[in-house]
Amino acid sequence: MAGNIAVIGNSDSVDYFRILGCRVYATRNGELAEDIFQEVMEGRFKIVLVTEEVFGKYKSLIRDKARGVFPVISVIPDIHGARWKDDSPVLDGVAFRELREAVIKAVGQDISGTIE
Repeated sequence: MAGNIAVIGNSDSVDYFRILGCRVYATRNGELAEDIFQEVMEGRFKIVLVTEEVFGKYKSLIRDKARGVFPVISVIPDIHGARWKDDSPVLDGVAFRELREAVIKAVGQDISGTIE
């Protein structure tokens, strides 16, 4: 299964996924060569995880590709932008908002337990 998963982001945020057998694509300043990015989006992957930084740079392309069945694209927190309070991550980043919107769309209501 992990062979069907691609992870795109800065190496600090995504290298751990390599241990799980995922295909990792490291970026510089959130950018990946256009041909490689297209290959990942059009390729063999069923799931593509992108960091918040990458999502910010490729938002329109990612949203366009996410309209199809595959790949399933999800935004994950970027380790460099992580904020903590009382030994817990603060849930206010792009990754949390995108996941929350996807869940609301899928189940018809907000089940995140947060108040906006």
